[in-house]
Amino acid sequence: MGSLPDFDSAYQGEPLAEGVADVPWNIGEPQPAIAALVEAGWVRSPVLDAGCGIGATVLDLAARGYEVVGLDAASAAVDQARAAIRDRGLSAEVEVADISDFTGYDGRFATVVDSTLFHSMPVNRRAGYLAAIARASQPGAVLHVLVFDVTAPFPDDVRPNAVSAEELREAVAPFWTVDMIRPSAIHAYTPPEWGPDLPLDGDGRRMLPAHLLTAHLPS
Repeated sequence: MGSLPDFDSAYQGEPLAEGVADVPWNIGEPQPAIAALVEAGWVRSPVLDAGCGIGATVLDLAARGYEVVGLDAASAAVDQARAAIRDRGLSAEVEVADISDFTGYDGRFATVVDSTLFHSMPVNRRAGYLAAIARASQPGAVLHVLVFDVTAPFPDDVRPNAVSAEELREAVAPFWTVDMIRPSAIHAYTPPEWGPDLPLDGDGRRMLPAHLLTAHLPS
């Protein structure tokens, strides 16, 4: 396991690694796997975007009329998300928060979307995070997690805490009822040497192996 990137510095313009000018999986729109869930009706208001970053998913959901809150520990990312919300005339709440131990939203959310957050936190903070988002959710709430598989290629100095499907299930199951985990992909702007044999999407973004988990709380 390598060292997690310094995301706050990255959002301020510091390169994560040589040849990588931004957080690679920030693609300017929701990850396709998350967008597909929205289109299929698997996301209900109010929505928590956990680890919202610069707000791509928040902006998309707000534009569709969802009530949405984004939380992120990186103040630089939150500033950018707030600016984008204002510029587009949308209504959404975005706040700086320690996503592994936040309060103030007890029982509020019907859906929690974790789009590439889970692998971006220290392993020892996963339990606190999963408990915190459960506390912030309504009975019957649904959780969607898009996270890198352990086979996703990264240099050690910027390697996220990727998981196997079984590791993901074992982490989530004490807090949420896991409904399914299926293979997926995270689309990212990575250098060619990071997984040169992986497929590209129509916009030239590399499709890195991932898992998509769906879980729920008891009604």
